[in-house]
Formats: sequence, structure tokens, C-alpha cells
Amino acid sequence: MRRTLCRLLSLAAAVFIILSPWPGDWPLRSMRTLQRPLPPRPPARQGNLPCDAFSKAVQFLRAHRSQFSNRRFITIIDYTKPSTSRRLFLIDMESGEVQRFLVSHGKNSGWLYATRFSNRPESYESPIGFFRTGRKYYGGHGPSLELDGLQKGINDNTVCRGIVMHGAHYAGWGAVAANRASGLGRLGRSLGCPAIPMEVAENVIDRIKGGSLLYVHAKTAETAPDARARAGNSLLSLGLGSRASAGQ
Repeated sequence: MRRTLCRLLSLAAAVFIILSPWPGDWPLRSMRTLQRPLPPRPPARQGNLPCDAFSKAVQFLRAHRSQFSNRRFITIIDYTKPSTSRRLFLIDMESGEVQRFLVSHGKNSGWLYATRFSNRPESYESPIGFFRTGRKYYGGHGPSLELDGLQKGINDNTVCRGIVMHGAHYAGWGAVAANRASGLGRLGRSLGCPAIPMEVAENVIDRIKGGSLLYVHAKTAETAPDARARAGNSLLSLGLGSRASAGQ
């Protein structure tokens, strides 16, 4: 009895598969699916990437998807870490690969750690929050990347402040070693720009340029000096134009 029932169920399943209206390319798609490698580990578990920062970045990207034309990469700068740590995380959302790089903070944001942040021109403090990358250009620091701050009252002065991502010799391991030898014990600092090592600037900028998300994460993100009482998270429609890099 049990064998008969099993045979009937098997026959019914076979008939269902044969007669079901599968799309014409179903066998090929099924084969491709079977041949795909297993998905990578969740990016937030790789490279000591802070899960809370990654979660905030993904949520923002999903909420404002249409504002970002380069959705393959997400960049996170974690200013809760010291400047001698590789605290810039470049995340490939297709492969799950996470790469880490040194990145500077503004000279008035702190010494080894960035603890003060600003949206004010001439503050020489780093801005925080969500940004959209713009075009790549070559300025006084070589390859550079325009940034647009997307949060009113928090980072919407990014353009007029000349805050861009660029390469700098003071943002590399050589600067860390030299500063340690002289007793400074930190990475070189900028006038507010997120400067990265000169030797990786071209490669990093080429990947994240053209409308990707940059999230600058900090413990004081909600209580930054210029964000108090104005912590609106509204997305701004900012035009892209030419701008000069703040001198570092």
C-alpha cells in the first residue's frame, strides 16, 4: 500500500513538471543557477566592518535608490576608529569583497581620534553623514573625487567648503611611521577632506565615482555641533558642478 502511494505521488509530480508552463529558458536558467558559486559571506562580517554602520548605509541606499547611479559600491568611513587604523571600508555589493584603507580626518576634528565634526566653512573639521560621489578630476592633490552632502544642516555645505576625497602623502603608512618616530602617533590630518593614501587614490576613486554612496560614521553623528536641533535627514537635490579642493 505504501509503495503504491509513493509511486502514484512520483507519477503525479512528473506529470506536473512536464505540463507546467515553464518559461522557454527555464532549463538554461536552472543550469546557470546550479553552476553559480555559493554567495559570499555577508560583507558586514568581513574586515571588521561595523555592522551598525553597514546597516545604516544599506537602509539609506534602499530608501533613496534612485539617487544613486553607481550601486555596486558602498564606502564607509568609521571615525570611531583611530587614524592609524584602516577605517575606510570599500564594499563591493556584487561580490561581497571588503577592502580597507587609511583615511584622514580634519585637523580640528581631533588628534588620533576624530571627536568633533562640523558643517561650517573654515572649521577644518570633518563632515559626517551620507554623501553621493560625483565626478573624478585632477587637482592640486592629483586624482580627486567630488562629494555631495545629502543631509540638510549636517553636511549640505560640503560643496562650498571644497570637501572632496583625494590622495595625500600624509595619509599613507609612511606618514604613520614618521609621526610615530617623532612622537605624534597618528596619521596626517587634512582641512576636513577624507584624504586617502596617494598610491591607492586612483584605484579607489575610479570604482566609487559617479553616484555611489559614501557614509561617514561617527559616535556623535546625532549630536555633532552643527546637527543639534537640525538633525533632519531629508535628501537634497544638489547639482554637480566644478569645485576646488580644500588645501590640505
